Amino acid sequence: MKILHVGSTDSAGGASRASYRLHKGLEESGVDSKMLVRRKSSNDPKVSVSGDFSVFQNILEKLTPPIERTLRRWSGNPTGSMWTFGIIPSRLAAIINATDADLVHLHWAGNGFLPVKTLSQIRKPLVWTLHDLWPILGVGHYDDAVPELNPGWLSVDWESRVRSLKKKYWGNLGITAVGPSPWVIGQLSKMNNRPGWAPAVIPYGLDTSVFEPRTDLRLREELGISQDRAVLIFGALGATSDSRKGGDLLEGVLEELAHRNFEGDIIVFGDQDSAKIRSYGFRLIRLGSVCDDTRLAEIYSVGDVFLFPSREETFGQTASEALACGTPVVGFRAAGQASVFRHKEHGYQATPFSVSDMANGVEWIISEKRRGRLWQAECREFALKEYSLARYASRHYDLYEKVITSSKA
Repeated sequence: MKILHVGSTDSAGGASRASYRLHKGLEESGVDSKMLVRRKSSNDPKVSVSGDFSVFQNILEKLTPPIERTLRRWSGNPTGSMWTFGIIPSRLAAIINATDADLVHLHWAGNGFLPVKTLSQIRKPLVWTLHDLWPILGVGHYDDAVPELNPGWLSVDWESRVRSLKKKYWGNLGITAVGPSPWVIGQLSKMNNRPGWAPAVIPYGLDTSVFEPRTDLRLREELGISQDRAVLIFGALGATSDSRKGGDLLEGVLEELAHRNFEGDIIVFGDQDSAKIRSYGFRLIRLGSVCDDTRLAEIYSVGDVFLFPSREETFGQTASEALACGTPVVGFRAAGQASVFRHKEHGYQATPFSVSDMANGVEWIISEKRRGRLWQAECREFALKEYSLARYASRHYDLYEKVITSSKA
């Protein structure tokens, strides 16, 4: 079986991390897996860059992202959220069709990497993981990014226009749509605009030999945290600039905990947005961007609670990573993240979007731990069962077999 994964990058962002982990998991299980991306960060020889296949495609790859950004700016993007127009031509389909892949697995295709019309020109069986909702919306990647008509000089209803293009070119395509959570597939069903798509739910997986509880306590010493001190962890990209990530809700939780005289330290990691989070009197340790998975596992392991205040996620990889390291999660019972862990079994699912109830969850987990509850073992066992890389790969292998067999019928 030969699988070609197609996505914007091989490591930047949650969707890319999920797709690369799948690629490596399939490789380890004996599948001939390759990736085709716009931008490569790894040194993996099985990952190819689409612009390397032709001079014309290379030019397009360089021009498309700035054109997309210009369109967003001129169209008066009201939320600052991600839009993808998908209208700039591409030779990506020709490149894909020339490969010997038995099946093409599409991943995140933002910033115009996979134009709407180009997708309809791929002549191989297709699986598409819905890392966000762009495949079923217009230009928006989530509902909160769906634009209203801008009164400026470029007054084009892009959402309706791109939805119409997708209906025109994708209406008769037989695509197997994989949702990392039941919520995503529920959104696909609710939209009811892709009648030919077959749904499947496969949660993201991870390398549980890397993301595992770390008993070495040197990181606490390095950060100056006493062994009996409660530690809360938070990590996200775009924590304050992307409202879905819930940076404002995190601050609300910290403010609420401060009012309750909660004693503990807060560790924050992520991009430059993490530096903007207010501390509310807590000692807030800012680690910045952390790209090394081993280092991430060490960070998760020193925490008593992982804070996951997102409003809307298709899954929630940081939460599953924390669980694999034995750290319980406190988040909201909303969207795709609600399926990542079970309430009061591996953490606490607060009422959306009550910062008071999320603070209740933090206090409850700490009190349970002090009563002797073995959170680490419970969370780790659940992650091994649900999110191992081997299971992630095998679920996809079984799906690929069905799709390939069906395409030959």
